Formats: sequence, structure tokens, C-alpha cells
Amino acid sequence: MAQIAPTTALDETVRAGHATTLLMIPGPTPVSNEVLAAAARPILSHSDPAFRAAVGETLGFLRQVFDAPGAQPLVVGGSGTLAMEIALANLIEPGERVLILETGVFGRRFQEIARRNGAEIRVETAPLGQPIDPEQVRRALREFHPKVLTITHVDTSTGVRVDLPELCHLGREAGALVVVDGVCSIGGEEFHGDAWGVDVALTASQKALGAPPGLAIVTVGPRARAVREARKTPFPGYFTDFANWLPVMESYEGGVPGYFGTPAVSTLMSLHTAMLALIAEGLPVRYRRHERLSRAFKAGVAAIGLESVAAPTASAHTLTVARYPAGVGDELVDAIEAEGVTVARGIHPELRGRALRVGHMGSIGTAEILVTLGAIERALRRLGRPVVLGAGLTAAQHEL
Repeated sequence: MAQIAPTTALDETVRAGHATTLLMIPGPTPVSNEVLAAAARPILSHSDPAFRAAVGETLGFLRQVFDAPGAQPLVVGGSGTLAMEIALANLIEPGERVLILETGVFGRRFQEIARRNGAEIRVETAPLGQPIDPEQVRRALREFHPKVLTITHVDTSTGVRVDLPELCHLGREAGALVVVDGVCSIGGEEFHGDAWGVDVALTASQKALGAPPGLAIVTVGPRARAVREARKTPFPGYFTDFANWLPVMESYEGGVPGYFGTPAVSTLMSLHTAMLALIAEGLPVRYRRHERLSRAFKAGVAAIGLESVAAPTASAHTLTVARYPAGVGDELVDAIEAEGVTVARGIHPELRGRALRVGHMGSIGTAEILVTLGAIERALRRLGRPVVLGAGLTAAQHEL
């Protein structure tokens, strides 16, 4: 039988067994060799004591990262969107009110989840690139009286980071349960779940935690748990039900085997390895590293002539969303890829074809920042733009 020759770039990349570019998108992010190796080990039984011990330790690490010792972490196979659904759907019954703070497209996912669960919804939207106005939120809380307030800590579509402590305080003051989407922040931005009054927080494995994609992560505080337990109407979800997952997570930490659904064993072992590295680095050191790299990258793109979408006072440390120069479109992303670096296109409706998104979180370091800036400079030059080669690199080096 004749062999079938590879016919696509994907075939050739898979056969080569390695990526051909530096991955600098806002998730999934690159992971260390140690994290990759953890998933390549022989698969353990989900009841194996070694696996259960690793998951139990991971849950303890997550309490540290979320700084929520009073909350129960749960980790299930899925994406950040699944984590959003688990976090919100358990707290609302038909007719109850949800106030959604929107600083980009991901607040709209909360809106759809709330709608499908029969909630009455109010959305408060910030201008593009700006944080939400606390007075706007205070007024909406006073007028709407929501049961739940949802906040996107960092929106991946705009690069906007909100003042989370203040917004959480406003929600608690108004008697609302506070749900925080930390998909693009947890592990890279400072976060203090219990101290800030967060009832439910969520993230995913493939962002700043530095693990492969495939795990949805939620922390459930005591007020949120009590609301689920006191629910008056049947909960329509099954896989998403707190009541099914929380006892299993407690069993991992308590040494008594529990089971609901087969866990993503290999991915959980990768997460455990990533968490070991995160804890060893230390959270304060990790936050400073992300802030330093973010300052350097933003200084570099500004020197090249790209304008960040997020206002300087509301700019995330985990990613940068930058507008293209006049007369340039998504061909810039393709040109950067041709220079050896993969970045992401804009996904916000007002930024499609007008902006690129670069992630600098997790295991990313100085070398990746400088390589990416050099690739952007060369790509712009090849597109005929008047860029001074080395300008972005010089600006970044000064910040570093």
C-alpha cells in the first residue's frame, strides 16, 4: 500500500513533533518542559493514592493562589467558559437578578449563562479600553438590587483590568454575591479572594497558571455554598452542579476516596507540576515579574508606534491589546508569524481587523518579550511601514 504524503502545514508540523513559532497568545500559553513531561508519564488510575495525593496538594496550592483559605476549590475537565457556567448557574434561580459588569466580550458570556438560567439581567458597560466607573456600579446596585454581581478581573478582548477590591466591596455592601472571572488574571495579577469578599472565583489551567488547556477551576466560598444548598427550585445542570463536585474535592483533601466523573488524570498531573513551580517562585515575586514584563512590552510596542487599547491606569499585566497603525490590518499578525512568533487577532467587535493581542503570562520571561518585539518590528518593516528597527527593543530594555 502506498504511503500518503503530508499535504498540509499541519501534517508537517505534527510529523516534526514541535511547534514552529514562539507562542505569545493570551492562552493557551507556553508551558515548561517539566509540566509537559508530567502529562507524558503513564496514566494513573483516578483512585491511585499517588494521584489522589497530587490532586489534594494541588487544591491546597489553589487556595494559596486565590488567597481564599475559606473557599473550596474544585477542578474539572473543561475550559474557562465551563468554569463561568459552574460559578454562576449554581447561584441563581429563575427570576432572580444578576448585574453584569462588562469591560469586553467575556462579560457577555455571563449574560448568556444568566439568561439561559432564567435570570433577570442588567449589564453595565465601560467605554472601550476603560475600567468600569465605581459610581456607575454603585447606582446600578442601588436601583437593581441584584442577587449576584459578576466582574471580569481582566478581559482578554481589551486588556482592561478593573479595580477588583473596590468593586467587590460595592457588591458586598449591597448584599450581592460576588462572582469574579479571573481566567486571564489568576496566577499573574494580585488576588486576595477572602479579603476582597469574593464569593466565587474562577480560572482555567492554560493561562497564567502555566499548565496545558483542559481544566476549569472554581473556588466556592461559604456564602455561595449556602445559597446552592438552600435552593428552592431544582438545579437544571448535572455536570455543573456544586453538589456533585464539592464532596469529591473534599475527598481528595480528606483522604477518603470519592467519585463523580473520571478526572482528566494526565492534565491534572501537569497542573500539579505547574503549581509546584508557581509556589516555589512565590506569589509576590511572580506578580512583580508579570508587572515588570508587562511594562517592558508595553513600552516596546509604544516605541514601535502601536497604541495600547487599555488605558494606562487600567492595563493588565498578563496581556497587551494594541491597535494596528493606520493602513494596517490582520496581515500584520500573519507577518509576525512569518517572523517566528504567533500572536492573536482582535476579538472585540470594535477591534476585529484593527488590533492584535499578545499574552505575557505564566512561564513567559524576558527572552520571549524581546523576541516578540523584534518580530513585530521586522514584520512592520516587511509590510513597508516606517519603523526604526531596534526602537521597541531599546524601550523594553530600559524598562527591564
